[in-house]
Amino acid sequence: MLKVQHLLALLLSLLLAACANMPSGPSFMALPGSGKNFSQFRIDDNQCRQFAHGQVTSISPEKFSEEINQQHYDMSYVQCMYKENHRVPVYGKFANDPAMYSNDNPNKSIPPPPLGKPPPPPPD
Repeated sequence: MLKVQHLLALLLSLLLAACANMPSGPSFMALPGSGKNFSQFRIDDNQCRQFAHGQVTSISPEKFSEEINQQHYDMSYVQCMYKENHRVPVYGKFANDPAMYSNDNPNKSIPPPPLGKPPPPPPD
């Protein structure tokens, strides 16, 4: 009888662990794209959630932590929503970001010009 109880407890804990690893949705907000109405956004959102869920379940979610499964889900969701021309978060900086070129930026990639008057042009 004791073996049966241990076996049932182990089986129950495995079932709960398998369910705990699945994300319930994206961990960020997506917005409708330009020219898309809210009804189309909801349809696309639902399809992309199903797509992302399928991507996570196809890679054996019980092998990975909940955080890694959420990252896989989010990547799949972003790719799908981007394909449908909706607004999704973008990570990183833009090349033409004014903050990169301001003098207040401690991580300057371009040094400021030297002080004083510029040198005269070379003679012809």
